[in-house]
Amino acid sequence: MLFKQMQYFISIVKNNSFTEAAEENYISQSAISQAIKSLEDELGVKLLKRSNRSFTLTNAGEYFYKQSLILIDEVDRIEHNIKKIATQKNDVLKIGYINNYSGLEIYNAIMKFAEIYPNIDIEVHVI
Repeated sequence: MLFKQMQYFISIVKNNSFTEAAEENYISQSAISQAIKSLEDELGVKLLKRSNRSFTLTNAGEYFYKQSLILIDEVDRIEHNIKKIATQKNDVLKIGYINNYSGLEIYNAIMKFAEIYPNIDIEVHVI
């Protein structure tokens, strides 16, 4: 089963139209019909009951539609997170303190912060 077929099926059901789904996916109505026929053949079940120029979902089609929505959402979330990870730079905490300060409080606080937030870079500047 191709991921694209699943997307086409969702589009058909959402639009309640093969024609509108085809337009939404920038393919011909014939191509989207063939993709769904191929999907049904591969699964060995009918997903749609066709009649004239309309259709209804079979029980299997209803199940497939609901599960496909979940899967597509998950794939979209994964894709979004991958792109975010690839382009994300670590956040930076910038700390400045006076040159003649000699207490250990800042050092201890920075160490504790670094343990809790390992993905945040820390820049310390002496003023």
